[in-house]
Amino acid sequence: MQNLDKILDKILSDAREEAEKVLDAARQECEAIEKESDARVQSVIEAAQARASREEAAAVQRAHSTANMKKREILLAAKVGMLSKAFSEAENYLYDLSQEDYCVFLAHLLADAAVERLQTVQHLQELYGEEEVCDGEFLLELSEKDRELGPLVIKAAKTFMKRVSPAYGKTNFTLAEESAPIRGGLILRYGDIASNCSVEAVINGLREQMEAKIASILFPPEPVSQ
Repeated sequence: MQNLDKILDKILSDAREEAEKVLDAARQECEAIEKESDARVQSVIEAAQARASREEAAAVQRAHSTANMKKREILLAAKVGMLSKAFSEAENYLYDLSQEDYCVFLAHLLADAAVERLQTVQHLQELYGEEEVCDGEFLLELSEKDRELGPLVIKAAKTFMKRVSPAYGKTNFTLAEESAPIRGGLILRYGDIASNCSVEAVINGLREQMEAKIASILFPPEPVSQ
């Protein structure tokens, strides 16, 4: 029995040694796994932080771009509004002229439109040798409130036209019986051709020609910062 006890002690001793070895190996493997896991977790965290940083930077850039676009839209709307106001005030200025000045203004409109039409007819005749089909005279249409100024406007217009050519001073004008559906200015008819010289049309035409120039005066370019 004594020998059996020794054998059992030996077996248990060997088993404990083997167990310690296995446990040590297991502990080492666990430590290695834990280190590798920590490294992977840190890598994931760093990647997430980098991605978050990139996404944050992109979000900031998008916000700046949106803000700049909105700013440009607001500034553009303000500039367009100011330009519209400027031309609207110019239109109102013409409506507020004294009767004498307004009559002179209408006479210049009439003279300029008639001379332009007559010169065009003359140019076409020289080119093609054909006469333009018309009734031989101009028909002047004025707004209802301006109809009483018709005779004075025609007389003054002929005077202005005579300065261009004596023959133009003899141009025939007839005041239309019906009023033109305009607030101010005039409509000049020559045969089938009508020239819209209403105040609104004149201002719109000036806006097309001068808007860029007026905009450069109202909104000069900002100095470039050094």
